[in-house]
Parts: sequence; structure tokens; C-alpha cells
Amino acid sequence: MTIERPDMIRLWRRIPVVIRAVLVGFLVNEAGQLAGLFIFANLKLFPQVPWMLPAAAAWLWLFWRYLNGWGWPRATREARRLDLRAPSVSGRVWRWSLLAGTLGLLSVLGLAFVTPRLAEIPRDAFKISLDFSAFPWWTVVSILLVISVVAGVAEEAGFRGYMLSPIQRRHGWIAATVITGLAFFLAHRDHAYVTFAFLPFFLAVSAVHARLVYLTGSIRPSIVLHAGLDFLTLPVQYGLIGKIPVSPVLRTGVDSSFLVEVALMLVFGVAAVPAFRKLASVARQLPPAGGEDARPPNG
Repeated sequence: MTIERPDMIRLWRRIPVVIRAVLVGFLVNEAGQLAGLFIFANLKLFPQVPWMLPAAAAWLWLFWRYLNGWGWPRATREARRLDLRAPSVSGRVWRWSLLAGTLGLLSVLGLAFVTPRLAEIPRDAFKISLDFSAFPWWTVVSILLVISVVAGVAEEAGFRGYMLSPIQRRHGWIAATVITGLAFFLAHRDHAYVTFAFLPFFLAVSAVHARLVYLTGSIRPSIVLHAGLDFLTLPVQYGLIGKIPVSPVLRTGVDSSFLVEVALMLVFGVAAVPAFRKLASVARQLPPAGGEDARPPNG
């Protein structure tokens, strides 16, 4: 005797994989981002004591455990683990992942600085309403740390885990990389600076992270790199250190800062190529860490 699936489950299964993956990926990201609410609560209640750190850590721990197969329902445990795609990786893979990923993301960071010089970006695009001067430095550092870590865990789990995995299994890596890149761009459209001029930047960021997942079989290196890059760049983005120029070169002319930004993009981009090749070679020499789904590919 067979038990029919509930109508809602059968209806969900009829929805195309891409749509299902995008919806679930966004839902996972939003669930992880709830940890950021502790920032606002902390600034209202005892801002001198950064209790947001343990609170956000506890939320992310539960969030990660559930996505990785813990908890109810038991029937979805293996599917959750596979979609998160977060097995452990070896020390050598970690080292080459961090090197290749850092070089690739530094190149993309150069593109981020070049973009406001090539397109019209709102002059106040990088201003935020929060006055950091009203809080002690340790609270400010805690805010930046929570924002960065929450973004790294939630966005990589949502976009390069639960969204990319089903699309990749059905339609391949290229389609999965492009679709998750477009979704990643749309997820940031609430930021004032994210005009369509920044679409190439978000596609490039997604391509670097997707490549890391492709080669290592895990989103763990991407989480570390994502959080680390955010922590280093948020002070600049928020105007705590320096200021991002938003004057297009067509109006102001080419200056030394623009040339440095272009050089940064090109030099690190070229340097990333052999690093990713070495990562691919190292990953192929090791057994898979997380089962068949995490096996490093050939090529």
C-alpha cells in the first residue's frame, strides 16, 4: 500500500526547479539575516555592551545546524545537507581556496570601485542613516562583525547552497552561476548604490564564489571569504574610512585613483587564474569530503 503525498507537496514538485530553488534560496537568506535584528535591539538596549555578538552567533549556529540536516522533519535531513553543500575540506584545499578566492575577489573589488567612475551613481548612494559616532568603538566593531558574518553565512547558504545546488543538478554549472548571480543582484536592490550599473559586479562576485564551490564541493571557503571581504570593505562603504568617489570620469577626466582602480582589477584578475588552476589540481587529488555530491570535478 502506498501513501499519496499531500496535494501541496505534489503541487510544489510540479513547479520548475529554477523557480523552486530561487524561492527557497531567498527564504534561507532572509531567515539567516534575522540575526541582524540583534544589532538594532542592542543599540536600543545597552549599546555600551555588544551583546549582539553572542545573540547573533547563537542564531547562526541553530540556522546552520538545521540547514545541514539537524532537526525535524527527519525525511528532509539528507536533502537539506546536500543542498547546503557544506562538507569539510582539507587543509591544502583551504589554503588554495583562500588564496585563489582572495585574488579573484580583489579583482572584483576593483570593478566595484571602477563602476561609480563609469556610470551615474546617486551622490549619497553610500550614506547610511546610522550615526556611528554615537557609539563606542567596540560597539561599532561589533556591528561591522555581525553584519559581515551574517552576510557571509546567510547569503552563501542561500545563494551558493540552497539556490545553486538544485539548479546545478538539473541545468548545469553555467546556468546555476548566472541565475544565482542575477538573484544575488536582486537581493541587494534595496541598497541605494545598487543600480543596474552594478549588475556586472554582482555577477562577477557570484562567479568567483560559484567557482570555489565547483572546485571544492563546499561553500565553507566562500563563507569565510565573503565575511572577511565585507568586514574589510564596510568601513569604506559606510564612510568610516576614506570615501568612495562617485564622479564619472566622463565628467572629471581620468585621474590617478581611477588608473589605480583599473590596475587593481586587472592585476589581481590575472593573478587569480593560476591560483584557481592550482586549486583545481589540488582538489582533484583528494577524495571527496562530503559524498558524491561534493566530489571535486574533473576539469
